[in-house]
Amino acid sequence: MPDRDGTPLPGEGPRRSLRSLAALLTREFGAEVEPRHDPDTGRWTLEWTDGETVERVERAVRAADPEAARGLPHAPRLRRRLSETAVALGAVRLATSTDGSGPRPSVDAAAVEAFWRGVRLPSPLTEREAFLVYGLIYQAHDDHRHNEAEPEQICRLVRQAGLAVFLLRRPEALTPAELLTARYAGSHGHPAWRYCLVPMDDARLVQAVDEDRTATAEHLRAALTLATALPGTPEPVTSRLRARLRRRG
Repeated sequence: MPDRDGTPLPGEGPRRSLRSLAALLTREFGAEVEPRHDPDTGRWTLEWTDGETVERVERAVRAADPEAARGLPHAPRLRRRLSETAVALGAVRLATSTDGSGPRPSVDAAAVEAFWRGVRLPSPLTEREAFLVYGLIYQAHDDHRHNEAEPEQICRLVRQAGLAVFLLRRPEALTPAELLTARYAGSHGHPAWRYCLVPMDDARLVQAVDEDRTATAEHLRAALTLATALPGTPEPVTSRLRARLRRRG
């Protein structure tokens, strides 16, 4: 996690100064800043969850009221912890940052830290991101039989299970292309859907439904939605899809 090196700060003077500085930063940034002491190294660290970036807090420490910083011969280390929501959201955004044409993005705890390094948290979530994040955190807790999950446990879930399994828990949120991709991605060799939520090409999806004699009315409607918006769709294909949908009732 992001930090800044400090040196041992022995004695009660530094302890009082750290508490005073932490209180000042808490008031300024609205997130609780806590002083932590490592008895093995003698080092002090100021820690907080989400909130301002390490860089911004570092500037505030340098500009701190002299009274608050009195007795601190060296700046403390700074460490911003990421909440489970921030980790999961970062993992989702990293995973979905591709169009599927290249390698899958790296999704691990270090990559999530780097993703958020210059961003004040929390970051606003879309409705889709909100239920993906909820699904990831819930699954990570359930997998490890614990009500807390480490960042790497959440990231590993994205790498191994992918995101599609969580999106499919809310089928009403699927676009027509996603609905059809969920049906055909496996048989058409499109793993980018499972891991990164990249749908198949619209033309391939229309063709897949046209060739699929078991397609349901829902699939036929989705294919027609794509076909009517897709320049160059052969009229016979559209006609067949409409006729099949009529027969489905």
